[in-house]
Amino acid sequence: MMQLYLSKIVVKFKWILKEVRFLSKLNNQKFANLPNVISFLALFLSWIGIILLLNKQFYFSFAIILIAFILDAFDGFLARKLEQETDFGRYLDSHVDVFIYLLYPALCFYFFFELKDVISLIVIFIYLAAGILRLVRFNLTGFLSYSDKNYEAYSGLPVFFNHLPLLVFLILKLYEIKYFCLATNIIILVNSILMLSKFPFPKPKNIWPFVILLLLLSCMMAYLGIYASY
Repeated sequence: MMQLYLSKIVVKFKWILKEVRFLSKLNNQKFANLPNVISFLALFLSWIGIILLLNKQFYFSFAIILIAFILDAFDGFLARKLEQETDFGRYLDSHVDVFIYLLYPALCFYFFFELKDVISLIVIFIYLAAGILRLVRFNLTGFLSYSDKNYEAYSGLPVFFNHLPLLVFLILKLYEIKYFCLATNIIILVNSILMLSKFPFPKPKNIWPFVILLLLLSCMMAYLGIYASY
């Protein structure tokens, strides 16, 4: 009995030492840099987007969340350009991704697209779980490197594609398609499977076309928000 008790103390002590070493490593990093500030700004905008969504302002909320998307793309880009990549910044970016690419779409599924039946709730949970597992896996393994082809790739579908189903659902909703609930649930499940899959998805080498596209989409959503308010 005493031996078991002592072994538990030793395990606990080793865990504490591991945490202390990890925190010590983080304390040697510079937290207050421009990429991290942009990450927090993206988090702030995602919070504003969620508030607008909960107040039945879907189009304005989508416009704001797309701006948060742009900022999230820039923080990593700047961290590499300014040589300010840190473990703290990488973990921060991953946590912000939860709000922009997982929580916001899930709330849209429930509140705006009204997927509130039991099956839909289970499907949305599967989507959230798949997205979290996808982010954890990426933090542990990083990009797939192909030295012979000179490019990097994501393992599975990146979470930043999770806004695409929202656009598809919006079109289906506006055209009042039959079996809307069934179609959306299938798309969400397929999206979840793709996030957990391990097929190589090439990392974009140039973010500017995506930035321009996101800006145009954001302006379009803001316009629809103004039009819908009349």
